[in-house]
Amino acid sequence: CITDLCSPNPCENNGTCVPQPGKLYCLCVDGFVGYNCTIDLCSSSPCKNGGTCEPQPGGYSCSCAPGFIGNNCENDLCSPSSCEHGGTCVPQPGGYSCSCAPGFIGNNCENDLCSSNPCKNIVTCNRYSCSCASGFIGNKCENDLCSPNPCENGGTCVPQPGDYSCSCVDGFVGYNCTIDLCSPSPCENGGTCVPQPGDYSCSCAPGFVGYNCTIDLCSPSPCENGGTCEPQPGGYNCSCADGFVGYNCTIDLCSPNPCENGGTCVPQPGDYSCLCVDGFVGYNCTIDLCSPNPCENGGTCVPQPGEYSCSCVDGFVGYKCTIDLCSPNPCENGGTCVPQPGDYSCSCADGYSGSICEIDLCSPNPCENSGTCVPQPGDYSCSCADGYSGSICEIDIDYCVLIPCLNGGTCTDGVNSFTCACAAGYNGDICDKGNIQYLCSPNPCENGGSCSPVVDGYECICTPGHTGPHCEIDIDDCVSNPCMNGGTCTDGVNQFTCNCDDGYTGDICQNEIYIFTDLCSPNPCENGGTCVPQSGNYSCSCVDGFFGENCAMDLCSPNPCEKGGSCSPVVDGYECICTPGHTGKLCEIDIDDCVSNPCMNGGTCTDGVNQFTCNCDDGYTGDICQNEIYIFTDLCSPNPCENDGTCVPHPGDYSCSCVDGFFGENC
Repeated sequence: CITDLCSPNPCENNGTCVPQPGKLYCLCVDGFVGYNCTIDLCSSSPCKNGGTCEPQPGGYSCSCAPGFIGNNCENDLCSPSSCEHGGTCVPQPGGYSCSCAPGFIGNNCENDLCSSNPCKNIVTCNRYSCSCASGFIGNKCENDLCSPNPCENGGTCVPQPGDYSCSCVDGFVGYNCTIDLCSPSPCENGGTCVPQPGDYSCSCAPGFVGYNCTIDLCSPSPCENGGTCEPQPGGYNCSCADGFVGYNCTIDLCSPNPCENGGTCVPQPGDYSCLCVDGFVGYNCTIDLCSPNPCENGGTCVPQPGEYSCSCVDGFVGYKCTIDLCSPNPCENGGTCVPQPGDYSCSCADGYSGSICEIDLCSPNPCENSGTCVPQPGDYSCSCADGYSGSICEIDIDYCVLIPCLNGGTCTDGVNSFTCACAAGYNGDICDKGNIQYLCSPNPCENGGSCSPVVDGYECICTPGHTGPHCEIDIDDCVSNPCMNGGTCTDGVNQFTCNCDDGYTGDICQNEIYIFTDLCSPNPCENGGTCVPQSGNYSCSCVDGFFGENCAMDLCSPNPCEKGGSCSPVVDGYECICTPGHTGKLCEIDIDDCVSNPCMNGGTCTDGVNQFTCNCDDGYTGDICQNEIYIFTDLCSPNPCENDGTCVPHPGDYSCSCVDGFFGENC
């Protein structure tokens, strides 16, 4: 919205408001000056001795009463009287004349007509009078008006018919050049009087203008909103308070608030800055870092002060959630990748273990004696060939221990079999058959077993924990390998105990304290990562800037920072150190140095990299067009100098260079 600075009209006393780009100036009617035409130059009655003040464009002139001259009619030509020999001074407009006593003539009645000297210096001698040459008078032309020189203060006497005139040096006027226009100095407020031909001009101190430097441009101060008026040659400059600009500090850069999206406007010297709410950046907080959502793969954009972060769904990492930890599938041997918050885990197929299922528990085959390895969830078991037992089929079953030959028979073990060579009088597979009457006496049953005759022999009724034809076999409660997970079974009578391997506990070692080989030796974590042991596994605590299973992924390689930005690892990620003129988490934003409209007074801004240039409108200069080339109305158009005088422009004023014979402000 462009404000009409001329509505309502700020120019007083019928001044005309003239709009300019970003400002205005007032074209005042005659006799009024000042930024808003508030100063009436005639209101203080500057003309003395009955003179009349007449308004002029940008100033005034005095129409003096007869007998008075000077810019303000301050010089009385008849006081003291210049008329000699009793002559009477008669005021005239712009001068005086002398009414001489009888017998005297001359402009000042200085010539005595009654002198008896003969005619001298004649041009023509008449019977009754002398017609004298220029510059000579008297009945006989005996008086040389230029000798001695009547012109004072270095003036030159110029003969005239019956008279003389004085050609005065600069700054002096009057018939005999007696009036020093610069003494006393008419220039006020520290102005310097500069003699001119038939006149003077004033070189004003900074901040003052007017013919006699009477106008103080800083009193009252034209600078608004706490600005300070600083006098300048022929003008003034306003040093504005923070957040205000304009020639008179009238423009409040923070009103209305230029900061969008809830940003707070902070005044700065000649400018402003915006304090943006979380998630917004840009000179006027126009850039919503979360719109459109920069986070990929379902990530949620979380506003932060001057930036954003991405809250990734399980299994995704990276500043913008671009890295899918499960694609490609890192799990080997048919393992399933399971997304986790900021990580992943592998659900391994039966018979495989390790963080990425890289360990095949059945290769090489851990089962001995041709046992078959059977994959299990996170483990394996061995299906042993006949005649073998143990967790890895390492035990060759001695059937001569399990089922010994009775009655003194000799047992010979075989693979999954045995044979008995019976003593005389006995037969049967285990030599258990023979003479019944002798079978239970003495008691053939061992370990407290009871002998009981049966058809064709006897049988032993064994106590708990024993078996065999003669209860000779202490039942190996360990034969079924009740101890799990590699535990060592110790047989007892009708019982067993398990001595568990490291990492297991429980009556049958069923509870796993899951410990594999020291997977942290040697350290599998790359790039300075620290290996943290886990139950049957490990994890890597990565240094800043690295991630992944073994810290093998470098967040800064390849460099994600754009426009020459440098990638620097930080906790849980990286940050981009941008080159000057760029911003954004990835340095992707080229800062528009012109977005704040830094060029004042209608200047055109051209953006560069970390800089801008201002092309100023006419009348302004400075890096941001902040300095006005203070221009009043052309006071020399039309020419105010009369009688062929030449108008000489000055800052905020003018002077007149008069032709010979004329003087005064306007000649």
